[in-house]
Amino acid sequence: MSDSFEIEDVDLLGRIGKLRTKRGVVETPALAPVVDPSRNIVPPAEIVDLGFKLLMTNAYLIKRRLGELGLELGVHSILGVSTPVMTDSGAYQLMEYGEVEVAPLEIVEYQVKLGSDIGVILDIPTRHGSPREVVEREVGETLRRAREALSMDRGGMLLVGPVQGGLYLDIVARAARELSDMDYDIYGIGGPVQLMVNYSYPELVRLVMTAKMNLPPGKPVHLFGAGNPHMLALAVAMGVDLFDSASYALYARDGRYMTPHGVYRLEELGDLPCECPVCSRMDASEFKELPSQERVYRLALHNLHVVRAELRRIRNAIEEGRLWELVEQRARSHPALFQALREYRKYIAYVERHHYVTKGAVSGRFYYDLLSRERPEAYRHAARLRERYTPPPAELLVLALETGVKPFSRFGWIAELGRAIAADPEVKGRVHVAVLTGAYGVVPLELDSVYPLSQYESSIDLDDPLSAKVVASDAAWYVAGVGSYAAVLVLYERGEATAQEVVGRLRKLGYRAYARRFAGVEDAVAFAKLILRVLRYT
Repeated sequence: MSDSFEIEDVDLLGRIGKLRTKRGVVETPALAPVVDPSRNIVPPAEIVDLGFKLLMTNAYLIKRRLGELGLELGVHSILGVSTPVMTDSGAYQLMEYGEVEVAPLEIVEYQVKLGSDIGVILDIPTRHGSPREVVEREVGETLRRAREALSMDRGGMLLVGPVQGGLYLDIVARAARELSDMDYDIYGIGGPVQLMVNYSYPELVRLVMTAKMNLPPGKPVHLFGAGNPHMLALAVAMGVDLFDSASYALYARDGRYMTPHGVYRLEELGDLPCECPVCSRMDASEFKELPSQERVYRLALHNLHVVRAELRRIRNAIEEGRLWELVEQRARSHPALFQALREYRKYIAYVERHHYVTKGAVSGRFYYDLLSRERPEAYRHAARLRERYTPPPAELLVLALETGVKPFSRFGWIAELGRAIAADPEVKGRVHVAVLTGAYGVVPLELDSVYPLSQYESSIDLDDPLSAKVVASDAAWYVAGVGSYAAVLVLYERGEATAQEVVGRLRKLGYRAYARRFAGVEDAVAFAKLILRVLRYT
C-alpha cells in the first residue's frame, strides 16, 4: 500500500496527513497510546473516545498469553475497539531481556492473522552504550529481516521498517538508505526511549534528523516510545508523523502529572494547572486524596487529555505556519530542549528545502531573540540574496536600521527617504537604500514587500551588544559579498550599538562607512550628497 499516506499541509518538516489503513484513516500527527490487554488502567474504548484513533498493543505478548485463541478473537476484539490498531513484535522485550521466543517471520505472520492494521518487523533495538561492532552486526541482521519480511503476504496490513543504529550516525544513515530501497509503508526510528529518559534531546535530534534525511520524504515516519508532550512539537518539526507511548499510564502509576511544558509530581502540586475534564472537577488536594486505584485512573486520563491537546496545538500550528513558534516556546520549558533546538538549527538548510514558501492565509513571523533568527525563513532570505539577487549599481549604500513601521517601502521615514532619493537627480542611480533588520539582516528596500520580509514582529534589541555583533556581521557579509558599493551610510533612530558595530566592521574591510542618527529626510539626503562628493574627488 505505497499510496497509503497523503500529505495535506507542511510547516518546517512537520506534516498534516492522512494514513489509510484497513480499518480507517488516521490523521497525523498522531500518537498511539500503548495498551496492555491484560492490565488496562484506562479501557481501550475509553481512550478511543478521548480522540485517539490509533492504539498500539504488543502482538508478542498476545501470542505468549493467548496463542491461537488470540488469532480466533482478533486484536480488535481483544481490545474492544473497531478503530485501527498497531502491534509491536516483541522488540522491546528483546531489548529488555535479551531474547524472545519467536522467529522474525513468525511474529509478522501472527500480526497479519491477528488482524493488525499496522505491524512491525522484529528488529533488534540498539542498546545505549553498545560497542560499534555489535551495533553494526545487529543493524545488519535487522536489515536482513526487513528484506525477508517484505516477501510475505501481509493481507493489507501496513508494515513498519525500523531504522536502528543509535548514536552511530553513519550506521543510522546507512540503515535508513537501505530501508528506503525496500519501500516500506512506514519507517520507524528506534532507540529514542533511552535518550528521552535521560533528557538527551540533542542526541535525539541528531538521531532523528540523520534518519529523516536518508528516508523517502513522502513516507510517514514513526518514532518509537515518544510520549512526553513537551517534546512532541520538536519531534513533529523533525518530520515525525506517528508516535507510540505508554507514558500516560506509567507516569500515572508513578504519580506524575503531565503538562505541555514539563512533568510534575502530583503530590508537590498546590493547584492543578489544567482545565481538562479531570482537573476541572476537583482541586489538587481532592485529587491527592482519591483512593489509589481511582487516582491512578484519573491521572492517566488527565495525561491522555494533555497529550491529545498538544497534538491539536501542533496541527493548528502547522496550519497557521507557526510550528517554529510553538517549538521555540516548548524549548524554553527545559534546558535540554533548548539545547535540542540549537542542535536542530544545524539542519536548517535541509529543513528550508521542504518548508513552505507561502500559505493561503498570510501570518506574520515572531522573532524573540537571536535563536529565532535560525528559522528557515531567515536562512532562505540570506540564501536568495546570495544566489538570486543582484543589487542595482550604486556608489553609496544607505543602510537604515529598522523601525517599527512596516512595510518599510510604504510607511515611515524610510519610505520617505527612498522616495526622496529616487526623485533627486543628483543622487538617483548613485544611492541604493536597504533596511538592516534584527530578523532578516539586510533587506533591500525594493524587496521588502516580498513575504515575509515585512510581515514580522521582532523583539531583537539592536542596542544589545551581542545582537549588534550578529546583525553587523549580516551587513558586512552583504556589502562585501553581494554589493559593489564604495561607501555605506548607516542611519538609525534606535540601535546605535549596531550602527557603530557595522561602521567598525566595514572600515576594517576597507570601506568608507559612516553612522548618523536620523534627523530628517532632508538631512539624510544632504549627508548622502556629501559622501558622494567625497567619493568623486578621491
